[in-house]
Amino acid sequence: MEEWEKYGLDKRVDYDNLGRVFERMDLKKDGKIDVQELTQAYKNLGYQPRKRTEYGLSEVEDIIWEVDEDANGWIDWDNFVQLYVRCRKDRTGQEPTRLYNLIEFMVCDKDGGGTMSEDECMEILYHRYGKEVMGKLTDQLFGKSVQETEKEFSFAEFLDLVDPYNGILTHSKRQT
Repeated sequence: MEEWEKYGLDKRVDYDNLGRVFERMDLKKDGKIDVQELTQAYKNLGYQPRKRTEYGLSEVEDIIWEVDEDANGWIDWDNFVQLYVRCRKDRTGQEPTRLYNLIEFMVCDKDGGGTMSEDECMEILYHRYGKEVMGKLTDQLFGKSVQETEKEFSFAEFLDLVDPYNGILTHSKRQT
């Protein structure tokens, strides 16, 4: 069994993509992502994490707490991949998705330019919400007219699309 299969990933390419994103986020190259590195990843995408959440932590500390299974204060490779797999397979909406959203965006933003294409965004939305919900959203999100150039989404625009509480999407999860 290959390593990517041991983690429960469906494809080798997912493992490779996660490795690329983890490497981009691990600025100190020490095999872990700490508060400063995660904060910088968000800032690189034009997102300013909240300094304090309702739990008394910064948003980034809160995100790390959600993922850090061994409570050591950082995200290591195992935490990173396990979160991705849990969120990818989650059909209940109960898994924490803030880091997952960042990972998915960075997977699509291969050049680090801070945007993802319309096709990449649609693929993510289809996987999360299924064909029925995507059919309802296509015209609303992208317009009925054919565009000559493909729309690019910033991280903030992507978050608006995947946030189930913003009114665009329902709590529907694709049934498997």
